[in-house]
Amino acid sequence: MGGKPIGQWQQICICLALLIIVSGCSLINDAIRRGDARDAMTHGQLLLGRGDFDGSAKAFNTVVTLARDEPPADSALYYLGVIHAHPRNPRHDRQKALASFDRVAQQFPESSFAQSAKVWIGMFNDIDATKEENERTKAEVHKSKQEVEISRAATERAKQETEKTRAELEKSRQDFDKAKQLIEKSKQVDIEIEKKRRQRGR
Repeated sequence: MGGKPIGQWQQICICLALLIIVSGCSLINDAIRRGDARDAMTHGQLLLGRGDFDGSAKAFNTVVTLARDEPPADSALYYLGVIHAHPRNPRHDRQKALASFDRVAQQFPESSFAQSAKVWIGMFNDIDATKEENERTKAEVHKSKQEVEISRAATERAKQETEKTRAELEKSRQDFDKAKQLIEKSKQVDIEIEKKRRQRGR
């Protein structure tokens, strides 16, 4: 029925042809994907140069998706970190920047961007350490101010107590002087009485 049966050699040839077609399609798809990634990379750099942070971030995210774990994903991740760290980006995000730089350093240690990413990470760590030191210094200054205020209040209280004691001593001295004058008057009266008594006795 029908034609000749297909020989073993022909079957092998057909399988090889199919394999070549499938792998060829895969290679073509990979080449297209890499080309699209390069185009998105160029577009992202152009937008970043113009200060379009949202547009460039979108382009670099496309590069990361297309390139997967191969270059230029390393450079796209690096530029995403720069975008998130950029002070003029109204949506700058320190944590996202650190995450991008960390991915470059961890996933692409041989990349030319890995060292720069590590520098950024170190800079962020230094900024954190400086902030913590500043906070500690501010807390210590605040504590010192409180201690000075407590000391000043204690000095003021001591001064008031000294003034009060001085006033009480002055009052005591005046009372003592009055008592002394009364004693002197009393003595004088006694002398006068004694004198009169003697005069009467004569």
